[in-house]
Amino acid sequence: MSPMEKKIIEHRTTGLSFCQISGDDLKHKIDQLILRASAIVGCPLPNTEFFADIMTDEIITFVREFGYSELTISEILFALRVNAKGGLKYPTGADVEQIPFSGNYFNVDYFSKVLSNYFIIRRIFDRKLENYLDGYK
Repeated sequence: MSPMEKKIIEHRTTGLSFCQISGDDLKHKIDQLILRASAIVGCPLPNTEFFADIMTDEIITFVREFGYSELTISEILFALRVNAKGGLKYPTGADVEQIPFSGNYFNVDYFSKVLSNYFIIRRIFDRKLENYLDGYK
């Protein structure tokens, strides 16, 4: 197993998946995610509580409605860190596109592109595990 694959497992098993968290706890975790994501990408925090609440709600809605609710918060932060580091490669050797931050604040558009890249890598790893468990090495 590669170091990246070990980290994927580590972050998949750290905390509850997004769909297992609810209510105020979820809002609090997403607020923390926005703080950390802003630190990772170097963008300012929302400038009003009203905007921060809308950003939190949009991230929750996006994750739930577009198939990312099985990710843990730890995995989501890992995806952001991996994107910031760059240099990730597909098993074929092709580079995974590093998503440059754009916008004035952390936003769903940037977030969706980063998660999309991470989810591709995660699915490739899932297939590799399935093949191993099925006896294909």
